[in-house]
Amino acid sequence: MLRRGLVLALTASALLPAVAGAARREAPVHQTPWATVNQCDTLAKPGTVGVRVSVPDDEGAPAQWVRIRLQWFDSPVRAWRSLSSADAGWTRLGVGSRSVQGGTTFTFALPAPGMRLVLRGTVEVEWRKGDTVVDSARLRTTAGHEDPSDAHLRTSQASCEIAR
Repeated sequence: MLRRGLVLALTASALLPAVAGAARREAPVHQTPWATVNQCDTLAKPGTVGVRVSVPDDEGAPAQWVRIRLQWFDSPVRAWRSLSSADAGWTRLGVGSRSVQGGTTFTFALPAPGMRLVLRGTVEVEWRKGDTVVDSARLRTTAGHEDPSDAHLRTSQASCEIAR
């Protein structure tokens, strides 16, 4: 019953994501794509979870597309569950001529006192020529991508805990 109530509360409390398209810029040189939680329930933005993704260019300069979603950790069964209301949909990040970064911020209602919500990002990456997918990757958010000189990467975590 508690788990069902939590699922309903999570689904009902997730607000529509805000795609941070304006924050796209050339990414540092990396051979593989990566994703990280770069914002987690800050004082300035309580209940927010930001996911940043870096996608390298691919041979033949196909466009880079991403779909960012969140999962929540169901502690009684020790499993990650999809959160259908936290899906940013497909977004084109770049035209394929260079590596790019972009991201999405999701906002949640704060949990009740004594409760916690643990979230992580999952990202699907596709390199497309027109409507044809020529390569793809699936990612989970990981830590270790921080860059103090980049306002979008001052924090880099694998997951985010929102607790009260």
